[in-house]
Amino acid sequence: MKKILMIGWEFPPFNSGGLGVVTYYLAKNLNNKINLILALPKKYPINSDLKIIFADEDVKILKGYKKIYGIFANGFLEEVLTYGMRLLKKIKELNLDFDIIHAHDWLGGFCGLYLKNNLNKPLIIHIHSTEIERTGNNPNPIIYKIEKEIMDNADKIISVSKLTKSIINNFYKIPEEKIIDIPNAIDLNYYEGADSEYFRRLKLNNYKIVIFVGRLVLQKGPDYFVRTLKYVNEHIKKIKYVIVGDGEMFPDLIKIADEDKVLDKIIFTGFLRDEKLWAIYKYADLLVAPSVFDPFGLVPLEAVKFGVPIIISRTTGLGDYLNNCLKVDFWDIKNMANYIISVLKYRPLKNELVKNSKEELSKFNWEDRINKLIDIYNKI
Repeated sequence: MKKILMIGWEFPPFNSGGLGVVTYYLAKNLNNKINLILALPKKYPINSDLKIIFADEDVKILKGYKKIYGIFANGFLEEVLTYGMRLLKKIKELNLDFDIIHAHDWLGGFCGLYLKNNLNKPLIIHIHSTEIERTGNNPNPIIYKIEKEIMDNADKIISVSKLTKSIINNFYKIPEEKIIDIPNAIDLNYYEGADSEYFRRLKLNNYKIVIFVGRLVLQKGPDYFVRTLKYVNEHIKKIKYVIVGDGEMFPDLIKIADEDKVLDKIIFTGFLRDEKLWAIYKYADLLVAPSVFDPFGLVPLEAVKFGVPIIISRTTGLGDYLNNCLKVDFWDIKNMANYIISVLKYRPLKNELVKNSKEELSKFNWEDRINKLIDIYNKI
């Protein structure tokens, strides 16, 4: 049985997004079938049956660190670039042995590359999001260069969608045969959300609730979502847009809503997880995910599980695998508004979207993804 060192960056409940969620489910399900060690960059009070090691946070290697890519590393970048050095020290202390390194994104990938070079182990890099996608093709040149070096030197690359695979191929010049697309999966179990008196009263008063869930950053397109409201409001007066998440674009969204005179129609909840988030899905009539680039799209898939119809952008990777949803160009605000109005006004359309998309959910199971990963491990 192959021994795998999986290098993560974040892990629930200490996570800010989908990277931590996918790392959790991959590690949890792989752990039942192989010998797995999960590595994280710093000590967290995590209660888990997994074998987890933490990079030694007491080692201060980079005081006056040499230049990398023409800059002096400090702060967050310092933490990323020293991850490998700190983890190697811990591996030697614990006398750990493993066959393959499986690292997530550039955050864990640079660590994986360092270990590959120092321990002569094969490296799989699992790309959940590229700098091209995160920035709308306006990449930070340092992060892009790090990603390129990692992918050039990896033995195999896993992308979370065909969309991301094409970006790795076209923007990073990585041969297509080196990349395997394995779409994400979700926990298919249904969980009851916490009840919300406020949302319950909205529904009793015949309000339509349209939600956006995600980081408030350029990549996720929350500004395009907010700009649809003035058009939707012309046709549906009893409407509330609920924006779940936080991020740097929050002030911009307030400004847009104020200029469009729809600020009273929007509820900003901040970041929510688990029961509080499930409560939003419970009362939602529609979820809109107008991402400029989204490598996969865990949020809309989760909405489908809770019986919520979805509208996604054509630049969302999930669209390559899920057929029963409405797809729109993220910049086409009026067309997006028309789709929103149609789903809210025409019950048969909403019912068909919900019924047919839920029938597709079985495709997104972790068992299938784990078996594909193990097959990759065995071939390396």
